[in-house]
Amino acid sequence: MTTRKILYLPETGLSRDILSEGARATLSSLGDVTWNESDRNYTPDEITALLPGVDAVVTSWGVPGFTEEMLAAADNLKIVGHAAGSVKHVMPKSGYDRGIVVLSAAAVIADAVAEYTLWAMLSMQRDIYRHDVAMKTERGWTYGDKGFAHELYHKRVGIVSAGLIGRRMFKLLAPFHCDVLLYDPYVSEAEAGQLGVRKATLAQLFSEADIVSIHAPTIPATKEMIKAEHFAAMQDNALFINTARAWIVDQSAMKSALASGRIRAVLDVYDKEPLPGDDPLRDMDNVVLTPHISGHTEESRLRLVEAIAGDFTRFFAGEPTHLSVTWDRLQIMA
Repeated sequence: MTTRKILYLPETGLSRDILSEGARATLSSLGDVTWNESDRNYTPDEITALLPGVDAVVTSWGVPGFTEEMLAAADNLKIVGHAAGSVKHVMPKSGYDRGIVVLSAAAVIADAVAEYTLWAMLSMQRDIYRHDVAMKTERGWTYGDKGFAHELYHKRVGIVSAGLIGRRMFKLLAPFHCDVLLYDPYVSEAEAGQLGVRKATLAQLFSEADIVSIHAPTIPATKEMIKAEHFAAMQDNALFINTARAWIVDQSAMKSALASGRIRAVLDVYDKEPLPGDDPLRDMDNVVLTPHISGHTEESRLRLVEAIAGDFTRFFAGEPTHLSVTWDRLQIMA
């Protein structure tokens, strides 16, 4: 019987973060694994030379996407697992047409992003950062001089997009009995009802919500879809959260709205990353900034290859996979 061949492409530095001992053992149990033992990513030519006879490939950040030349060499390839975020670049349509199954571990990252988003909502509603600064910098002990903080319970929360993260947010918000508004043109009224949320227009969502959280994908239709009029419609002291991409938001309009001090924000993504040191966002007291880390925790990163290895196991056992992405679904994914 021919031994199954698996090609593992992430370089050693990244693998220290994403490859657990359990994942390594699972992959090794499935076949003969060729590991990238170097501290760099292979070039497309190097990968092409390794692909003949390979049944399964593990990719991640920095690994080149498949080209037609690579696919031509991959004469036995059945499944590719991307142990990272977006799979947009991983496989051309010809690979999907060949029946190669593409897996995305984005669902693992979605858990971490959703947790971060809930943290942002809770922390900002309770003014944790203002009180921390007051006690450490001003050495004070006041809590009502600028008004009391707010609860998340029973607030109206607007979620833009019911993708992997948006749907996790519905579940996380349920115990707080929030009135959740959803903007997503791909979700029907009936499906929104099944998800326990109310479908809304983008204008309605921004004007009515106490908190607006962006989870839309970067596709042509979402380019700067959040405009000046949306920020102008937000209620005073409303909270804006973006853990998706700056692509979705008119950055100039957002910065102008935040500079007024009328609304607040938690931002994890920017049009220029790293965020320049002189960017005005860095000087706004009503804005909390993090360096694109919402999806990254030690636990989530170590689950990435574990998730792929689990789906490889299901695939080769003839069972349905959990992480597969079809070509049609890819067109509306982040």
